[in-house]
Amino acid sequence: MLSFPEPDTAIQVLGSLLQACRREPRLPLTRAGLNHGPVTCRAGDLFGSTVNIAARIAALASPGQLLATQSVAEAAVARGILVRDLGLVALRSVAGEVPLYEIELAPSADPAWIDPVCKMHAPYSSYRRAAPEGPWFCSPRCEEAYRRSPQTYESPR
Repeated sequence: MLSFPEPDTAIQVLGSLLQACRREPRLPLTRAGLNHGPVTCRAGDLFGSTVNIAARIAALASPGQLLATQSVAEAAVARGILVRDLGLVALRSVAGEVPLYEIELAPSADPAWIDPVCKMHAPYSSYRRAAPEGPWFCSPRCEEAYRRSPQTYESPR
């Protein structure tokens, strides 16, 4: 979890961080959820509804995707960053629906190239898709885990 004083700083930092993560093939694609609002800081940790909403939004994000609430999306638009309105979304333990936005800070990865087991970006030159159809895998180990139990893993969007 990262904390920033205002949405503009979060957008600047995450723009660099997400692009750096995409360039590093050993890291899984980063999922991110941003919200802006008051928090309670206690013993070096953050608490409150702002944090809870950000966590629930991050859980909805696909690998490599940044989702955000309206105040963060407005800050992104002011910087000239591409923002896509995803509509109203119901979040667990949150009263009412929350407007959700996708912020395009780094080039999107093809969702078909996300290994369903480890969520790493695939294919790599060292290991390609074994079968001509179906998901891509980063390694034979992940492919074998998927073959043993495909219903365990979410298919790419």
